[in-house]
Amino acid sequence: MELIVLGPGEDFRGSCQYLGVDGCGILLDAGIDLSREGEAGLPDLSAIGNWPLDWILLSHAHLDHCGSLPIVLQRWPRARILCTPATWELTRLQLTRRAVLMNRAFHEGRSPDFPLYTVADLELLEESVVRIRHGESRQLEGSWNPAGVRVSAHDAGHILGSIGFRLEGEEAILFSTGDTCLRPQSVIQGASLPASADMVLTKTTMAWSDFHQDNTRRDEIQRLESAIRDVERMGGSILMPVFNLGRAQELLFILHSLKKKGRIPPLPIHVGEDAWHVADVYDAYAEGDRRLLPDFAFRDTLVDIYSPDMVDRVHEGGSEIYLVSSGMLSPDSLSWDLARRLLPHAVHGIFFSGHCAGGTIGKAVLKAGPGESVPFGDGDIERHCRVESFHFSAHSSRRELVEMLERIEPRKVLLLEGRKDSRARLREALAGRLDAEVLDLEIGRVTALLDE
Repeated sequence: MELIVLGPGEDFRGSCQYLGVDGCGILLDAGIDLSREGEAGLPDLSAIGNWPLDWILLSHAHLDHCGSLPIVLQRWPRARILCTPATWELTRLQLTRRAVLMNRAFHEGRSPDFPLYTVADLELLEESVVRIRHGESRQLEGSWNPAGVRVSAHDAGHILGSIGFRLEGEEAILFSTGDTCLRPQSVIQGASLPASADMVLTKTTMAWSDFHQDNTRRDEIQRLESAIRDVERMGGSILMPVFNLGRAQELLFILHSLKKKGRIPPLPIHVGEDAWHVADVYDAYAEGDRRLLPDFAFRDTLVDIYSPDMVDRVHEGGSEIYLVSSGMLSPDSLSWDLARRLLPHAVHGIFFSGHCAGGTIGKAVLKAGPGESVPFGDGDIERHCRVESFHFSAHSSRRELVEMLERIEPRKVLLLEGRKDSRARLREALAGRLDAEVLDLEIGRVTALLDE
């Protein structure tokens, strides 16, 4: 049983690991690094060499986990994709949108990189998909071993359809968590863990942060409620830059609930079209996603689909909320265009709810003080509006990761990189609490998982 991390950069953005077990070649996710252009964002597939690739186990549909699927299938056309039905529906949406944006950027001269794949290429993926549901298991046949490996799917609690995979090898059992969230969010319940495993391969995304050690989602909702009321009293509007998948649906539910309970004024809410398409999928799979409120449906929320002509009337009076992408204010996105118009005016607000990577316009807005200039590509804009950052993470906190590992009791823990010093903070938290060997994985290095 051997593992190689294939991520495209030292910061581990773009999740992709190769696992060789009992004659079966398995890729754990096939992500892309969205901070890099073109082929630079792809995992290093050459590190697999001549080993077989039989299966791609897709944990969920965020592009940093599924974005390189078309490239992988071009090289290994006989490989099969295993994921939940909801994850595949969302993956098709994500990859289609990505293909359209790559093609547009290239032909408009905004990117020198030829598109990695087209919408037509995506049609070929469908025949490779094998669906599995939460709680189900199946045998994965291998090129070098027809008996293969037994795999079971466990709800990861991250977004709709997300799962972790428990792989039963002849000599050991490995649980790959994927992106996991133990605590319930606003729409979906928390993760459902396996009873045991010899080894756990886990992400450490938010293990660096102390925020969720002492603060709750309820605290953040109350803070958001207060901030919305403050801006509304001044007659301003609010931009909430979001990622279309996951965060947008969580915030849409929160805003709908606050309006319904009279905790915020009945402001118009405008949602990006792509986020609304994702909400349709959430509704279509409501019965199988362990939704906290089974009777809730996004189609019943009172929202408008955002259209570009709304940009020209943001200063016409009356407070409104804009829930649009991108979450980091990527150039030429809907949120970027709105931010340019709201930023110079003190009555408005820009409320972030997710991570903004260094070097993005979103990060620059967050760091800028009142009156300081923010570079927007077509010129600098002074920041005078209210800027806030809210914490609605869909990742397990450090405390929750420790709880997860204590419940499973593995003898070996394999740590993938997270933000900042996540691995060091988690290792420190585990000291004296878990009798297990803890390993930090390195990109490109083959790690033998079984002791000699």
